[in-house]
Parts: sequence; C-alpha cells; structure tokens
Amino acid sequence: MLTQRTVQLNQRTVVVAGVKTTALENKSSKTPLVFLNGGVSGVAPYCSGSHIWGSSLGLFAAERSVIAIDLPGTGGTGVPKDGLCVDTMTRHVRESLDAFGIERCHIVGHDLAGLIALMLAAELPGRVRGVTAVSALAAAPTGDSLENLTLKHPPAPLWSRASQKWALEQLSYSHHPIDGVLLDACVAAAKGEAHAAAQAAMGSGRHADVFVPSLLGAKGRFYEIARTVGISVPVQVIWGTHDPLGTLDQGLWLYKIVAAKQTASQFHVINRAGALPFLEEPGVFHSMVSAFAEVVFPV
Repeated sequence: MLTQRTVQLNQRTVVVAGVKTTALENKSSKTPLVFLNGGVSGVAPYCSGSHIWGSSLGLFAAERSVIAIDLPGTGGTGVPKDGLCVDTMTRHVRESLDAFGIERCHIVGHDLAGLIALMLAAELPGRVRGVTAVSALAAAPTGDSLENLTLKHPPAPLWSRASQKWALEQLSYSHHPIDGVLLDACVAAAKGEAHAAAQAAMGSGRHADVFVPSLLGAKGRFYEIARTVGISVPVQVIWGTHDPLGTLDQGLWLYKIVAAKQTASQFHVINRAGALPFLEEPGVFHSMVSAFAEVVFPV
C-alpha cells in the first residue's frame, strides 16, 4: 500500500510539427523528469499512453516537476506525417521537448521508449542529463532467441476492454494493479484518433517492412555508440524479475553494454514484477528512480 504523498497531474496539449501531442504534467520546477511510455502503437494488444504509468507519476510529482508525454500513436498524440518508425518517433520526442519548453531533463523510458531515450541522450547530452530505461527490451540484446508468444492470440475483439485486460495481465506478475481506472484509460485510448492513425500507419505490411527495420537500425546505432564513444550521461536500467518478454540476463547485458564506457550506470531489479514494474511496485519504482535522478540531476 502506498504511504507517500501523491500529486494529481494535469493534461496539456500542444502541436508539434503539425501533430497534436498530449502529456500529463505537474510544473513545480525547471528540472523535470520526462516519462515516455512504451507499447508499439497499432500493434501491441493494449493501448498505451501516459496513463500506463499509473499511480507512480503522482509520487514523482509530489517531489519535482514531471511531464509524461504520449509517444506518437498512443494516448492523445497523433502520427507524424512520415509515419511510425523509431527515427520519426525519436524526432517527434525531441521536437516535443522544445514545444513543452523543456531545456534540461532526465528521461524515464519504458519498453521501446527506453531505446528512444538512449538515442536522445547520445544526440543531446547537454539536454538529456540522464536516462532510466525500464524493461527496455527494444534496446537489449535478443540474439537468436525463439519468438516470444506471451501476447500472441489475444481475445477478440482486439483492443476491447476484455482483450486489453488479458494483455496487461499477461505482462504482469500480479493482476491486482490492472484496475478499472487503468482499463478505462486504455479503452478510451483505443477509441481515440491517435490509435486509429497508428493502426493505419502500421497496416498493409508497414510494421514488418518499415517499423521493424527501423528498430533494428536504431538498435545497431545504439550499440555502435555504446561500444565506441559511449553514452555520455548516467544510465539506470530497471528490470522486473518476472518479465515475460525479456529475461533478467537481457537486462543485465543491456546494463553491461552501457557500463563498458559509462561508469555512472546502475542496474536495478524489482522483485515480483513483470514488464510493467511501475504498476506492480510503484513505491519501489519511485524510490529507485528518485534516488538515481537526485544524484544525476538534483531538483
């Protein structure tokens, strides 16, 4: 049970390069934590967005400025005119930092957004002062592992309340955090314009032909940077012990790849948590990230 003080965040909408972009924010200082949600828009069987962080955002907002930006195609954020790939999503986040007036920040990225955060840190080390990569399988080594079947064959109809509940429970160690508030937000996202645009952007084979190659290309560039010059800002890797999508070993190797050149890096494990550790253990997650961010980027 949470005993820490929480603060309600407000929704804000801006236009970034012609794309409606939404975020939850609490402006209390000029040193924000920027949260970027995971979930591959139009493909994942649950509809992500800033709502996916659950109660953890309120814990951080009680201490410092927080802004949780909906990644393109999720929540209330539309799809860039060039479609959905890792490069366009990364560019959109970079331009969103300008639009929301964020001069310096620490980025907390979940899943795919962990890779995006690492790429932004390599590109903008003076602006992105630190990164927390949470269950960032997109950035971790995968090798020749077998196809992961955790989210295969979701109940029909896809993106219905029951189907999304199933998907989120598949990703979690415990089903308790998958409550009505979270499911209401996921269903609302499924009915939104952003989700419809993401479906269109990923249709007709574009997920396999465009998005997947862009993901592999971005991961390759990240490994090249990490191996040569290194990521020049501190990096924290957080993984759940029971993540059904990626093993602890993959998380550890992601940390080792970064730490080879960046000694101010940390690897943290959250016990009894799956691929959404901030939902299952929000207090533990908050403590880990806050302690790291306070050293890297004090309020």
